[in-house]
Amino acid sequence: MRKLSAVVLVAAFVIAACGGGTTAPAASSSTAATVNVPDTVHLAASLPLTGADASIAKIMKDSYELFFKQLNDGGGLQVGNKKVKFDLKIEDNKGDAAASGQIYEKFITQDNIDLLLGGYNTTITTQEVKVANRYKIPYVGGGGASSSIYVDNVWAVGVLASIEKLAATQLDFIKTQQDANKLPKPLKIAVAYENSSHGKEFLKGLQEGEKAAPDRFKIVFNETFDLNGKDYTSLLNKVKDANADAYMVDARVADYILMQTQYKQLGMYHPYVTYGPRGPEKAARDALKDSSDYITAATWFDSQMPGDVIKKWLDTFKVTGDSPEWYAASAWECARILTSAIQKGQTVDKQKIRDILFSTNWEGSLFPGGAIKFGATGQANNDYVMTQNTPNGARILIWPKDLQTGTATMPIPKK
Repeated sequence: MRKLSAVVLVAAFVIAACGGGTTAPAASSSTAATVNVPDTVHLAASLPLTGADASIAKIMKDSYELFFKQLNDGGGLQVGNKKVKFDLKIEDNKGDAAASGQIYEKFITQDNIDLLLGGYNTTITTQEVKVANRYKIPYVGGGGASSSIYVDNVWAVGVLASIEKLAATQLDFIKTQQDANKLPKPLKIAVAYENSSHGKEFLKGLQEGEKAAPDRFKIVFNETFDLNGKDYTSLLNKVKDANADAYMVDARVADYILMQTQYKQLGMYHPYVTYGPRGPEKAARDALKDSSDYITAATWFDSQMPGDVIKKWLDTFKVTGDSPEWYAASAWECARILTSAIQKGQTVDKQKIRDILFSTNWEGSLFPGGAIKFGATGQANNDYVMTQNTPNGARILIWPKDLQTGTATMPIPKK
């Protein structure tokens, strides 16, 4: 594994994090002798370490590697009456979904990997989950939130709640601003969404909200755009002509940066602006500076959330030098849950691990609510946390109420 730092790493946090959860049987002295785990468990993941998502993939890789480095440095994971070490193999899929599928097949058929960790982005993880199901091998993923990933799924679990729920969360927050007379009723919404299942589910979530509350929401424009675009001025001019109150976008980080740059260059303004789960990322804020002020986002994790578990993780993760974004936390959760399943089952038997993953309430989570439970399809259903960027590169938590660190500025100020 890559050498992360010369700093001495404390393994206690990682070891304590494993085993969190209820439902699966606990170890006992009578079963300790029946442990069915090799001295070294072989895990693997494929990530887009080159290409448009390379910066995100690099942080996920660092999170995976830090987790297992600390676990191994602490002597390994206690499984029954023995200590188990982990070998983690990570390969670059270069942002190619078909290539990632082939890499996962190689992991299983040639590299004799015991269990699988997931990669990043909807298109890629969809192929990875298909391979996991074809070969009937457990897979824990934290880089894809589209519900389409888990259609006909039996063997994979994903820690990210759905994109439709993301859209619904934003609408729930908007209702509070309407009730406070900060945003109009009905709110006229212009929607732009990436040409993927991720984007289509974002639109669907907003359309369902419009149907449920036509007095509150009216979608006056919606149009798709291709990933990794070079120019969004034509789309933005259409949005400008729609005369909407809210501009709601589903985009990846690179597209968000370019689109928001051109949005500002065109002198556009809406009282409410969101790029779905994008907005507070350090890379984007560094690139956009004050052009990203007051943008809201709904995401799976934020480092400003309270709690000792989060504080300990932030202290642990800082050795990487990376910004503690949601994808760092999701990779950590994947590693924590998979190793905890091994510890609980005292085995790497694929069927048993699969059953434990689906049946356990994984407590001690970094995500909102402090626990993760996978639904029948394998996808988690945790709540989102909403943020708003504030001047000077800062942000506040604005939703749900019990996590708020400040009061949202609505409508967005005109500059």
